[in-house]
This record gives sequence, C-alpha cells and structure tokens, in this order.
Amino acid sequence: MYDPTSTYRTDQIVTATPVGQVVLLLQGAIRFGRRHIEALEQGDRQAAHTASIRCQAIVAGLQEVLDLRAGPIAAQLDAIYDFVLRRLVEGNLRADPRPTEEAIGLLRDLLEAWTEVAARQRAGELVGRQELAAVGGRAVGPRALPA
Repeated sequence: MYDPTSTYRTDQIVTATPVGQVVLLLQGAIRFGRRHIEALEQGDRQAAHTASIRCQAIVAGLQEVLDLRAGPIAAQLDAIYDFVLRRLVEGNLRADPRPTEEAIGLLRDLLEAWTEVAARQRAGELVGRQELAAVGGRAVGPRALPA
C-alpha cells in the first residue's frame, strides 16, 4: 500500500544534509517518544512498546554513525545516546513514562543544538569538522527512518 507520508519523510531524509538528517531523525525520535507516553496513558501497552522500539531504533542509528575519532563532541554524543537508550529501554520495560520523558528532554536539547548547527550551515557559516564528523560526515541514511 502506498503511503505518501512515508515517501515524503524518506525523501526529506535522503535529500537533507548530514546535519539536516540528524535534525529530522531527532524530531522523529521525539515524536515516537511522545507516542510511547501517550499510549501508556491510554493503557495501550502494545502501541507504547512499538513506539518505544521505534524511538530506540532512531537513537541507536544516530549513535551507530558517530565517528568517535572525531574528538570530544562525538564522545559526548555517544555517552548521551547511550544514556537516552538506557532510559528508553527502562521506560518501555517498566511501562513507566518518566524515563521516557527524561530521554525526550535530552533529545529536545540535542535537537535544539543541531537545529542551530543546521541554521549556521544554511547561512553559509563554516560548521566545525568535529560537528560534521560527529554525525559521520555523511548521510545517515533512510534505514533509521521510521516508516
């Protein structure tokens, strides 16, 4: 079945800059984290689980493309992603929204920072080598994109 929304999101990711891809993926992770919480509030454990797994997959994908040789920014992002993943797993296993809310807060902070980097890049400012290397300096790819 053709899903125009999924096609649009895939096109957005594929055509975005690496920094733009990180922004889009963080937005997706936050969206699925919120869905996890909403489903828990509605008592739908299966929908909550599905949303949490999708959020976890996005964060794991972001962590996977980090180039840890890039320097301290990449190492710090790796630690943040690791912590966020642990909180998401805990929230999912315990069916407790609090760890997921904490993870979403950190993801929002990251989104704000990467949105600023993307704005600087669009404005033609030089973006630091460490910032680009931290996201792999290449396309993140649609494999981490939620359908």
